[in-house]
Amino acid sequence: MTLIQAILIGFVAVLTRLDGNWLGEIKLREPIITGFLVGLILGDVTQGLVIGAALQLMWMGITGVGAAPKIDIGIGGTVGAAAALTTGGNAAAAVLLAVPVAVLMQLVETLLMTIYSTFMEWAERRIDEGDIGAVTRIHYLCGLITTLVFWIPVTIGMYFGTGGIKALVDAMPGWVQSGLDGVAALLPALGFAMLLDVIMTTQLIPFLILGFVPAAFVGHDLTMIGIAAIAIAIALVVFNLYKDLEQRRAQSLPPAALATEAAGTADPDNEWED
Repeated sequence: MTLIQAILIGFVAVLTRLDGNWLGEIKLREPIITGFLVGLILGDVTQGLVIGAALQLMWMGITGVGAAPKIDIGIGGTVGAAAALTTGGNAAAAVLLAVPVAVLMQLVETLLMTIYSTFMEWAERRIDEGDIGAVTRIHYLCGLITTLVFWIPVTIGMYFGTGGIKALVDAMPGWVQSGLDGVAALLPALGFAMLLDVIMTTQLIPFLILGFVPAAFVGHDLTMIGIAAIAIAIALVVFNLYKDLEQRRAQSLPPAALATEAAGTADPDNEWED
């Protein structure tokens, strides 16, 4: 890896840190994006996307809780994809480095947030003194510190550490590599299951089926099982739409109209007679 490539990969890592803060929420930290950018820098976009997609599935179900830092999928995905591409490895090699780096960066973020709390006290004191411009200067200072803290180590690690990473991967016994391949195949399924556990509702099940069936039968003849699954999904969509329309209609009608409608649809044969 050349120095320019290492610097650019470090810059990608910084972009993932600024995403959600300075740059707004534009999802640059997602592994599928960082995999593409790293592949573009290293000249293998296709493999970069493949590795990024594997890491994306693995981390898809990760959610943050309040202000607590979560594992850094941005830098983890960037470093993992870069290490795999430079060593000729696959998704298993990316997972080998991406997971510990992501956890380490989570600890670094916790340390940074602790340090930045003192900057908040500093800003409050300057505001009390009437120096409103100090808030802007402190804001940019924190951004500069964040940039340097993540850019420099990633650049140095990529430039000087790829040889060591390649030697580590090459020295692995076959059974270790096989185990990593199995983990790399399992973790995306686990990540997707975590995502489904968070978002799955009866309204979304049909769309899961409609998305899964075409993907499962690409390049194959659509069997009766696939046709039945699509039919069930369409039926569920229609049922959910009808139920939603009925609920909206019930909410829009006054109680008196609902009572009149219920009385008009009642079965006279079932009414009590004096």
